[in-house]
Amino acid sequence: MLIGVLRRWAALVAAGLTEEQAWRETACTLPACGSGPGEAGAACCAHHHARRRAEALAWDVPASPAPTGEAARRGGTPPWRTPARDPGWALVDAALAAGARAGAAPAAVARRLAHSLEADVDAARARRSAAAGPGATSRLLQWLPLGGLGLAWLLDTSPWDLVRSPFGAVVAAVGLLFWLAGRSWTRLLLRAAAREPAAVGAAVVLDVLAALLSAGRSLPAALDDLGRTLPGARGLRATAVLLLWGRDWDEAWVGLDTDPVWAETAARLRPLHRSGMAGARTLAETAAAVRQQTRRADERAAEELAVRLVMPLGLCLLPAFVCWGVVPVVMALLGAGPG
Repeated sequence: MLIGVLRRWAALVAAGLTEEQAWRETACTLPACGSGPGEAGAACCAHHHARRRAEALAWDVPASPAPTGEAARRGGTPPWRTPARDPGWALVDAALAAGARAGAAPAAVARRLAHSLEADVDAARARRSAAAGPGATSRLLQWLPLGGLGLAWLLDTSPWDLVRSPFGAVVAAVGLLFWLAGRSWTRLLLRAAAREPAAVGAAVVLDVLAALLSAGRSLPAALDDLGRTLPGARGLRATAVLLLWGRDWDEAWVGLDTDPVWAETAARLRPLHRSGMAGARTLAETAAAVRQQTRRADERAAEELAVRLVMPLGLCLLPAFVCWGVVPVVMALLGAGPG
């Protein structure tokens, strides 16, 4: 939804509408939720998000803070009073605000951001698809021991007869321990393989920086613009100042390198900055390379997960199947079972 809204708004702005008019026209094409424009939930759907930005432009204030000055004297609770809690819309606000500071065309910034977000969505879908196969197989195999119980029952060997003998009770208890251990082991592997993507990835940051550089900003100035507008990125302003003072690249990024997103961003920008090739096209190609590397890492992680899931299957779930499905049949055939 956000990607389509951005592209629609960019098309209207490119056609000659003002940003406020484009947001209003975009809001008219979107279905609204049940919240009124002055209610606390006014930013809960794309319609109210668009209206919120149109009202913010009409009042000439940022899209997130509470009203002050003339806005406060006019009263009411405009829809932009509630800050955007959605990371995607917060990123839209930050990118457009940074583009306005840089003098970039808002339609161009919106198009580049929409393209970047769409690429991230495609990467997330590919990651889920790669992990879906091993995950579904492991969840199915977790019920294999219970299938063994059903198999024993179909062969006219009641599992309850197994429990009545001391040896059978021990075998049933061992099978239960194996089954519980296999389920827990499998869940731990699946949970460890699940990777929640960052709200704002390094590739998106590089794409936004590329839009700012295409407007003529230098890399330090673009970092400063992004630090002023992007939530959680205030440290970029200090980095920009240190770079302007001629400090070493690694020294300028101290404090931000603990965050994986900013550490990867700094690592990707370092050779471009030192070689003087930090241009818009180069940054866009670097962002594409980041996504390609992430996609390959996700595919490799899915392959490794499929291999790791063999361990709980072979060491826990199959022994549980033997205890619950094979042993009762063997005991019945040998006449060792009761009755």
